[in-house]
Amino acid sequence: MDFEKELNEKQYEAVTSKDQYLRIIAGAGSGKTRVLTYRIAYLIGVLGVFPHEIMAITFTNKVANEMKERVFKLLPDRDLRGLQISTFHSFCARVLRSEIHVLGYPTNFVIFDDDDQEKLVKSIAVDFGYRKGDSEVKEALSYIGFQKMLGKLPADINEKDLHGSNKISYRFFVEYEKRKNESYCLDFDDLIIYTIRIFENYDEVLRKYQNRFAHILVDEFQDTNDIQFKLLSLLTTSYNSLYVVGDPDQTIYTWRGANHRIILDIDKRYKPLTTIILNQNYRSTRHILDIANCLINKNEERMKKDLFTKIESNEKVELYSFVSSDYEASFVGKKIADIKNADPTVNYSDFAILYRSSSSSLKFENNLVSRRIPYRVYGGVKFYGRKEVKDALAYFRLLINPKDNVSFERICNYPRRGFGESSFEIFKSEAKELGLSYMEYVYKLGEVDSALKAGIKLKLCELASEMNKTIAKLTENLEAYSEVLDGFLKKIGFFQALVDENDDDEEDEAVKNINELIDDVRSYMKTHQDSNFEEYLQNISLLTSQDEMDGSDKVNLMTVHTAKGLEFKYVFVVNFSQGSFPNARALNEGTKARLEEERRLAYVAFTRAKEKLIITYNTGFNYSSGGDATPSQFIKEANLNYSIVSGTNAAAGGIDRRGKMPIYQYNFNKNNNGNGRVTQTTAPRKSVVEVSGGNGIKWSVGDTAIHKIFGEGTVTAVQGDIIEVDFVTQGKKKLLGSHKTLSKKG
Repeated sequence: MDFEKELNEKQYEAVTSKDQYLRIIAGAGSGKTRVLTYRIAYLIGVLGVFPHEIMAITFTNKVANEMKERVFKLLPDRDLRGLQISTFHSFCARVLRSEIHVLGYPTNFVIFDDDDQEKLVKSIAVDFGYRKGDSEVKEALSYIGFQKMLGKLPADINEKDLHGSNKISYRFFVEYEKRKNESYCLDFDDLIIYTIRIFENYDEVLRKYQNRFAHILVDEFQDTNDIQFKLLSLLTTSYNSLYVVGDPDQTIYTWRGANHRIILDIDKRYKPLTTIILNQNYRSTRHILDIANCLINKNEERMKKDLFTKIESNEKVELYSFVSSDYEASFVGKKIADIKNADPTVNYSDFAILYRSSSSSLKFENNLVSRRIPYRVYGGVKFYGRKEVKDALAYFRLLINPKDNVSFERICNYPRRGFGESSFEIFKSEAKELGLSYMEYVYKLGEVDSALKAGIKLKLCELASEMNKTIAKLTENLEAYSEVLDGFLKKIGFFQALVDENDDDEEDEAVKNINELIDDVRSYMKTHQDSNFEEYLQNISLLTSQDEMDGSDKVNLMTVHTAKGLEFKYVFVVNFSQGSFPNARALNEGTKARLEEERRLAYVAFTRAKEKLIITYNTGFNYSSGGDATPSQFIKEANLNYSIVSGTNAAAGGIDRRGKMPIYQYNFNKNNNGNGRVTQTTAPRKSVVEVSGGNGIKWSVGDTAIHKIFGEGTVTAVQGDIIEVDFVTQGKKKLLGSHKTLSKKG
């Protein structure tokens, strides 16, 4: 292949550089994945590096699979066995499957997901005398997550230094680790922590992996946290190459540990380090990049770069303001319908509605439903997080690892076996006395005297029998795993339980989900013929939210965090108001670091758009802030110039019955005076609610209200459609301002 012909000048330099340590600053839409895949192809195809000497790290399985496919297409005639492209967690899981025995841990450990962690902590809470819903549970989960993000286990913490709730959370942490280890389970954080512990304490293991990987490449390096960087530092030596690609302007995960200083300061650790900036954008139009660059330039902690593009368009960036969230949502729905109707080649999947918080989605969902526009919401309950799917997976895990007590607790009474709390306490006590895990004890039940009721014991013995038969079939590997598992679930009454415990529609959906899971097993084994069922379960545990996206034709609704790495022809950034974007927490903290992250998040939102970017906000009452919403400060910082467009109501499609809704369209003008002021000639009134139905009254603070039951009182607050009235005889009440029992004096 002709690398020089297929890449621009900066991309070619990044792909072909012979320098040992390289930092590639890849702006949004600059071909980051292209550069990484071509770099791998160049190492193998031109420099003669063996595929097994290359390790590429990405942050999602979806991107890892895409990169593999691209490399295989670039090198169709090469044997690429041993090429490793995976996430940090997948890499560490693979290392631990081979090396964890040095810690006295079995290699058939189970990987906990977030739900498994929560279930175990809640179980501990009950044993500690708390209720599952007590605040101590949430605090313990947060504490455990924070400590593990720092790479700490209980032995690394001095209990004498702890006070208050941290002391309680530490007690949870100790018990959590004890029970998890007894079940031979690891959580996501353990995968990296245990790998680091092995590398730090077993030189021969570390040297094996240092010598194996001559080239280490890392995608989305700006999202790396301290413990991930520690792992990379252990693997990187003076004789192998480190190649990192990322964009400090797109660091939006500091709340979960990402440290943008790592990519900014890596040149202080690895010397000499070469930095190459990719700043030609192949995604967005000039108008979109103009406002994105203008906004992000307000950040101080960044590497200076200005994206440019050769894509020209007459489509301006538009900003609309509305008096309520209903009007805002109505406008977005109608705009999508209008664009789709005007151009039959446009698909619904070309549209994305992005918001800062998932709580913003409801009005937009409702409006799309009313227009019969198909849509999907990302960030809700994912497929593998649905109850019936997690129940089935718990059974599957127990087939592989009988020491997994968390999975057993999940399914011990599903389908129902009369296994109540008192019965389970007897069961736990008997298992503990024999030193067995819960499932191991089930296998022994037919041989021991037990205080369990005969009916419960019989059903558990029947379960053990079916599990033994299934394990034998899986071990023999003579039948398709999918068919074995399908038969197993039917034999234990799993499908019948779905029918018995759900309404018709829910039953149908639940059964379809399990059938989809079985088909998922079938598909995985078909495309990974060298894998086993254990690896399939591991793959599920490592999946992320973006891995579940399908290609069906639906409008996409998602948070900006979820949209990272994606692109769409038409992007609506909605609810762009102060307290929402930037969010209230960042504003309340008042720190430069938090505000700069919010600005980076807005930059990411803007640069998802390819052809059209529309920004909307409303000035209606916001229940979170307790007042009317105001425009985001980022509007001014992006240097948007405001110009009111005539033909107000027709433009938005959100018309109230009196035709009085003010609609504004703001276009970016590169030659404006730069003051970025908001000029609204018809500003929404504060502390006033206009009611189009009901009693038709417009309420303001200070009005005298008369209620048929409560009598007379003074309006003390107006909150959207709700008014607070201080009644003479009844005190303060919050009422619907349009209610027919209300009238206004004078």
